Amino acid sequence: MTLGEKIKKYRLLHNLKQKDLGNMIGFSSATADSRIRKYEGDIMAPKAEIRNKLVQALDVDSSALSDIDIRSIEDVVRTFFFMEEYLGFEIEKIDLENYAFFSKDKVYFQEREISKLNSYIYIWQQQKKNLLNTKTDNEEDSSKKYELWKSRFAKNICDYWDSLLSRIDTHYIPLVQTLENSKPKIVDSSGFIAQIRKLIQSRLEFKVSSELRQDNGLFLNFTFMISNLLSPESKEIETQFAEFLNMLNTLENYGIIIEKTVLTYPTGNTITYHLLHNALATKSALIEEIIDFEKGKDSMNDFTKEMFEHKYNEDFKYYNIDLTEKTSYYRQENN
Repeated sequence: MTLGEKIKKYRLLHNLKQKDLGNMIGFSSATADSRIRKYEGDIMAPKAEIRNKLVQALDVDSSALSDIDIRSIEDVVRTFFFMEEYLGFEIEKIDLENYAFFSKDKVYFQEREISKLNSYIYIWQQQKKNLLNTKTDNEEDSSKKYELWKSRFAKNICDYWDSLLSRIDTHYIPLVQTLENSKPKIVDSSGFIAQIRKLIQSRLEFKVSSELRQDNGLFLNFTFMISNLLSPESKEIETQFAEFLNMLNTLENYGIIIEKTVLTYPTGNTITYHLLHNALATKSALIEEIIDFEKGKDSMNDFTKEMFEHKYNEDFKYYNIDLTEKTSYYRQENN
């Protein structure tokens, strides 16, 4: 689909005449319809400034009016939309056990981008089912709603994810503020791991991983189900997650970069906290060991427990890291 065809498509979806659209982006009444007609006929290509105005007037994502040039995850999804419209492309089945549509091992897109793409594809499949497969008296209206959703899919999804972040903030910020002045600050990796162990002992389930990003560094990632955070099964879970967030605030004050990513899968919505710190990221294997130990310790004998605690303490005796010093060194290394 050419750029002109896209402009015409979204104009008609909004029931606009060519002159109406031309007036909305600032052309005079005398030239409004002829300018839009030239754009839609691909006789003239709108300059960047005009294209931005078209995006605003048609209430679409900027990617909806982009030339097909796959450089982003959003471009990939737009390509699938094209394949759906012209080639009958369908997502017929989702395996709830293995819901990754695309491999995270590919080089062009980084792992977090592939995770986002998988999430986009799942949400697209659900929206199509909800908007087109629901019986209504007006099928044309359902089709129009679906096309409008696709025209601004990235904004719709990101707005939804932002709303989930806001709900987490609303729930936990008052608790974190209470902790800020009453708890000692984490200053080293032993204190960091000790706090993570308390989180594990609260029975809040989460996944931990390390991630090497191109030209950026090594991240330590913690992924939680958002439903478990907004409706915690116990007061202890709520308290320990607030302690975790308070610790992240402390690390940010030390200069450690922390990012947040919300995604949606068949199993629910997740939030991942990404900590950019090479030394902490090497602790992901240890944290996984602690998770396994805490889950299975009730069936372990005393000797096994003592050996784990000995190894746990020895690790920090010889490999404890001052977080402020390491952060300073890492930041200098990357400047």
